[in-house]
This record gives sequence, C-alpha cells and structure tokens, in this order.
Amino acid sequence: MNTLIIDIGTSSMRGILYDEAGRNLSSAQLKYEPVKKACGWVEQPRGQWEAYTVKICEKINNEAVQINEKIDAIAVTAQRSSVIPVDITGTPLMDTVMWQDTRNSDICRRLEKYNQILIRKSGAKINTVFSGSRMTWIKENCPDIYKDVYKFLNIPEFIMHKMTGSYLTDHTYGSRTNLMNLRERAWDEELLDIFGIRREQLCDLLKPGSMVGKVTAEFSADTGITVGTPVISAGGDQQCAAVGQGAFVPGTASIVTGTGGFLVAAVEKVPEQLSENMICNCAAVNDKYIIEANVLTCCSAFDWFCHTFYDWADGVIDYRRINQELEKSSLEKVGEILILPYFQGRSTPDWNPDSRAVFEGIALKHTRVEILQSLVEGIFLEIANNLEEFEKYCPIEKAYISGGLTNSRVMNQMQADIYGLKLYHMEDSESTALGALMTVLTEMGVYSSVEEAFHIIRGAENTQVFKPRMTRFEEYQKKKGKMQELYQKIYR
Repeated sequence: MNTLIIDIGTSSMRGILYDEAGRNLSSAQLKYEPVKKACGWVEQPRGQWEAYTVKICEKINNEAVQINEKIDAIAVTAQRSSVIPVDITGTPLMDTVMWQDTRNSDICRRLEKYNQILIRKSGAKINTVFSGSRMTWIKENCPDIYKDVYKFLNIPEFIMHKMTGSYLTDHTYGSRTNLMNLRERAWDEELLDIFGIRREQLCDLLKPGSMVGKVTAEFSADTGITVGTPVISAGGDQQCAAVGQGAFVPGTASIVTGTGGFLVAAVEKVPEQLSENMICNCAAVNDKYIIEANVLTCCSAFDWFCHTFYDWADGVIDYRRINQELEKSSLEKVGEILILPYFQGRSTPDWNPDSRAVFEGIALKHTRVEILQSLVEGIFLEIANNLEEFEKYCPIEKAYISGGLTNSRVMNQMQADIYGLKLYHMEDSESTALGALMTVLTEMGVYSSVEEAFHIIRGAENTQVFKPRMTRFEEYQKKKGKMQELYQKIYR
C-alpha cells in the first residue's frame, strides 16, 4: 500500500508518498515563517495551513497518477502544541498561536501552585509550551473570540478535520496539553478545572496510528484524492522522529535540532518519581512512553546569526563555507566565549520564559566565526544539560541525530564531543515522515512490530558514525559548568 505522509513542521510542510518498503514515490515541500511579534507573541496567519495542505496533496496526487500509482491512505504528523480556536463550522477565529509563543507566561506563573498535581497526572509541570495554558489565555483575554469557540484544535487536528470532518486526535497530542491523564490516557476533569477548559471543547482521543475518518467529497474536489481514502493520526512529530531514528527501545535517544531542539528517549512506563525538570509523553508506539526535553532555539538561533552576520547572495546558508570556517576554528580549541542560547526563553530543565540570550566574554580579538562556534557550542551544551536529566531515568548509550544543524559534519562531531556519546546520522533526513510511516504500517498490520518496520525500511541505509573525543569532552564539561554558573548569577 502507498501512504501519503503529511509532515507539518514549524518552518515548512512536507508531503511524501511512500510505498510500504519506504520508497519515496513523490514529494513536495512548502516553506513558511511564523510571524514573531513583540512581547514573545508568535503567530501563523489564518488560511495558510489548509491552503498549503491542499497544494501539497494536489501536487502529489497528480504525480502519483502520472506514474500509475495511487494514494491508499493519508497519515498526518505535526508540531504538537500550537492552538487554533474554531467556531462550530470549523473556521479559525484568530491566527494560530504557535508553540513558541510566550504570551501565556503570567498564567503559567499563576498556576505554578498546581505543579505537583500536573506532574503526577499530565507528565509535566506548567510551562509556556504546552497548549492548555494557551487555551486559558484565549479564554481570559479574548472574550469576543472565546464566546464563539466550539473547539480548541492544534494544527494536525485542524488539518485532519478539514480532510474528514471529524474532531479526533491521538494520545501523543493529548500528552502535550497538561490536560490529559497520562496513565489513563483520557482528559482529566481535575486538570480541566485548573485551566478552565471544558471537555467538549477538545477532540476525542484515540491511540496513535488510528484512523480518524475518510476523505470527504469537498477535500477530494480540492485535491483529486479519492473520496473515502482513510486518514490516520500517526502521532506527534517528535514521537514519530524518535521511531524513525530507532529510539523506541530504552538506551537510545533521538536528538532533533530543528527550529527548536527536541530530545526523546523511550521508557516502558511513566516514571513513578518524575522530576520537575523533565517531560513524560505518550509515544507513537501504542502503550509506550517517552521522556522528552526541549531547547527552544536551535536552527532559529543559528539562522539568525548566519543571516545577520554573513552576506549570503541568495539568502541560503552555505554549509560548505560554514564547515570550512568552523573546522579551522573548532580544531584549535574550545570556544572562549560563553553564550546562553535563550533567545526565546529557556525550556527544560529550568522552564524560565523570561530568560534571554547572553553573550559573555567577547573581546576585540574575537572573530565572527569564533562567536558562531561559541553559539553552536552553547546550543549543544544546553542539549547536554537535558541529556544529564535523561540519565536519571534510563542510561543513554547512543543517540541518533537529525535536523538542520546536522547538515554540517563539523557540528555533528562537535555534538559527539559535547555529549560524550557515539552519534548516528542516517542518510535520509526524513526521520519524522519515516517514523510516521512505520507507526501507521505497524498499526495497520503490514508489519508485526516497529522493530520489523524499522529493519525493512531503514535497515540498509547508509549511516555516518561520530565518536566522541574524550579529551575534548572533558574540556566541554568545564565550559558547561561555567555556563551554569553564569546562568545562576543572572537568573537566580
């Protein structure tokens, strides 16, 4: 069977038509940029999500017809915590409030007193990333909008409704709201009361890999995809990325350095004593769980630096040049400058939305590439802080890396040196889409397990291995300690 994976990221939407062996039959990608406003607001204009989905689906369906292939199913995976309030017709009542948006900071501070309940039931303490407090903000600050709210949707729920007319979601998305009981996998009345959200304003919950409905006549007319084609919720993007990289067994981590950084490791059950510094979510593999950590700015900080301090003729980052400059600089020594990479606040392990980026120790002798090196080191050192938290729950033996910052072999080696881990970088960068494919095909019975799906779909793929240089690791441990001291001086 052929499955069209719709992968909705923070900076682009991709559609890839795969056969059941993971062969890419057709693909399309459209890029966009969230609108960043004052006071930490980040929004996506109304109309973009459905317009881009239609364009991608139409293009891939037309190409499938040309090569005598068909679309047997559509599976959706996406960013997880953005919020779209819609009226009873499913029409958005305002622009999408994106997951990076921090307008809900005051509400989070007000609800901190409930943290022990939230951790025990939902798997994470109150934070600006999860969507529950974002819904509360809309209720309290936009009464004219709230009176017409029929459902609070995230992006994949909105898109799947446009495809099928159904309001259904899966447990991976529910576990990113602070509103779902993680062990029971159901909306929790006590949590709903804390946030002031009504159960009927949320989608019904299913296990990941479940069919949420079938393509309607209206969506078929827009895209050409056959009426009745099954639509499946594959799970959240980071959960699917973990499956796509083999991080579905304890001891293996997935590290995705995209717009933000996302770290995932598999656990068999919800830890009994989950710390305030960590997140536990439902996995894309049914009845399994993951522990997760976030770094709010990775590629976004790197892109900002490159576009601000380099003169790119066509606006596209020249990774060959970055490699050459960083290789010379990083071979000589660890960066002297300390950079706290909190351009949009700090997520795990501290959850400080008020923190901002700090550059410390810049002297007249320092060059542009030395500052870039220290910025990249700062991002990876923050990821290392979160990996240390993972060790409290499961020893990490190796990690798979993907995302924009893995386009540089020099930065990949830098990651290995900073984490002190053997890292694997797979040839096909579409780990999220491939993980969604594995989840869906396993749930539909094409494969007996995700292990079998992974072996068939990715088993023969070329993989680069980066081994840590332990003397450099020790140097980075010292730098990480200095960064933590600087953070404590400024924000404590």
